[in-house]
Amino acid sequence: MFRMKRLLLVIITTLIFTMAFSTMAFAIDANAVSQSQNSGNSVAASAYWYHQIISDKPLYLHDANTDTWYDSVKGTVDIKWTNLIPIFNSLTADLQVYDATYQFTLVTTESCSSDSIKGTFNIKKNGVVVAANIRGELYGINLAEGDYFKFYSDDMNWHFSAYITNRIDGAI
Repeated sequence: MFRMKRLLLVIITTLIFTMAFSTMAFAIDANAVSQSQNSGNSVAASAYWYHQIISDKPLYLHDANTDTWYDSVKGTVDIKWTNLIPIFNSLTADLQVYDATYQFTLVTTESCSSDSIKGTFNIKKNGVVVAANIRGELYGINLAEGDYFKFYSDDMNWHFSAYITNRIDGAI
């Protein structure tokens, strides 16, 4: 008898919590729909977005260790970012100059918006890490195809820039 009462109590409590959380979720969803209708935007467009820019036209590169500026740079850059799951944000920059190859990668995202990504970056030169977990920012990444974006480390020593040759933008 005691077990039956206990089981019944667990079932009723579970149902109450399920209904309470479902009601809160519907209220939050209804509020989001109401706000988006008032602002004229769709829920998806105002809630979550993703972007990707691709470049096959690097512009400049600055090596902080040698204090060398390169203005003849080849390679590719691919940046993907979203406000839904920032852990999936990525930067892959493979840049070749006459005497070396550099790879820039995004390690962690501190913050991101449609026009910038702040975080920590790793830089390799000829496959060897020359700067690990340096703080920096990619900005101008919201610009149109044909414009250029930049990366600078927080100390303004490391830099690369490239023209945007393709971009993909959307809402989730």
